[in-house]
Amino acid sequence: MGIGDILSKSISYPFSDITKFLIIGIGVIIVDLDTVFGELFGTESFMVILGFIIAVLFSIVMLGYSINVIKKGIDNSNEIPDFDFANNFVDGIKLILIGFVYFIIPLIITLVLLFVFGAIGSGLNQVVGSLGIWALIAVIIFIIFGIFAIVAQARFAISHSISDALSIGEVFEDVKRIGILKIILFLIVVSILISVLALILAIITVIPVIGVMIIDLLLGGFIFLFLNYGIGLLYAE
Repeated sequence: MGIGDILSKSISYPFSDITKFLIIGIGVIIVDLDTVFGELFGTESFMVILGFIIAVLFSIVMLGYSINVIKKGIDNSNEIPDFDFANNFVDGIKLILIGFVYFIIPLIITLVLLFVFGAIGSGLNQVVGSLGIWALIAVIIFIIFGIFAIVAQARFAISHSISDALSIGEVFEDVKRIGILKIILFLIVVSILISVLALILAIITVIPVIGVMIIDLLLGGFIFLFLNYGIGLLYAE
């Protein structure tokens, strides 16, 4: 399946069930509840703290639910899954742990490289040049591990096993199978599409409270389903 087919199916997926699409959008509103409460009650209000707590907890649920959407993409199914709050929450916690592992490794590597390049540089110009090289290498490392983390999510969607997601050797083989250039192209095109949609709908945010909720409901729900389903289709290649 080419990138065009993956994007076409991913774009149409949220509209396969409008009711569930709107439910996902409501979920995104809940994740952004601290912002909504801030506009309604003021940023110093206790309601903002309450909204933040609810938002964090539901963010974990949504993170776990994203695994079910990825699995639908892997299975090439147009069905939007139902919420299973308990299992979604548990999966969300597991995904946080997986993400921590995949991003702590490049963080450690870049910190070591920072020390090395900083030690090499002597004199302002050399230090600036060394740090420039370090920054470039750091970005590349984080991109690579970011790609690995995405593929790891897809592996986790199949088995719900942390060990499968953290099997870096097998994740690397999956990346090679799919094609790293194809993954990067997918992410670039998705980023451009999301940016264009965000710019088009940004004018709605001038409407107090309601504007933010409309953006979350429509754009947030669409991006959530579109992106995760696309990851599943990409992995199924």
